[in-house]
Amino acid sequence: MNTHTLNSRPTLRFRLTHPRLWLAAGAVVVLGAAAGIGTLSYLGRGPAPIEVTNTSGAATFNFRVTGIPVPGKIEGVTPHLTFSPSNLSAARGTVTLGLSHLNTGIALRDMHAREFLGVEKHPVATFKLQKLNVAQKIGPGQTLRGTADGTLNLNGVAVPLHSPITLTEAADGSVIDVSTGFDVTFARHHISIPGADPRTDVKVMFRLPLSQ
Repeated sequence: MNTHTLNSRPTLRFRLTHPRLWLAAGAVVVLGAAAGIGTLSYLGRGPAPIEVTNTSGAATFNFRVTGIPVPGKIEGVTPHLTFSPSNLSAARGTVTLGLSHLNTGIALRDMHAREFLGVEKHPVATFKLQKLNVAQKIGPGQTLRGTADGTLNLNGVAVPLHSPITLTEAADGSVIDVSTGFDVTFARHHISIPGADPRTDVKVMFRLPLSQ
């Protein structure tokens, strides 16, 4: 049996997408390995858990400062998860967002945002998955919707997070797209941004390859 590990948007909304397993935040990112039919090497389809790491995910966020919308994007979403497509409730792991890659389209604003978020001391935000509440298993071409329970650590402060999640497995069984979206309340993470709304939504998406 092969083993597969996933290194699974102010208010944050988080979206994750994976062709065979999809853990998800306003913007959605789909990541995955594409291979020709007949050349796929499956990492795992049975009950044994697999581990996957993928660094091509991304997250989007949108908040307001003094009434002005400030959309942005965070590259470098990395899921690190252990799961089995036939036993999803046992999925465990983390998803990290590299905040140093935060991009609002204006360099000076990016610098200020990183200062307010405490990125120098805490360069990543981490979601730790404790339980995935979806159907027991997923198969090729299926989409599952449910919730994910865990904690979000931002600015060095971890708070409980209950987020909706969508998993979509590709028709060829090669990947699972994961997407999620949730709100992040700054004060809960000891963050204060002058003139900004007290919360923001974040959407995160990534792909979990099931084959190579």
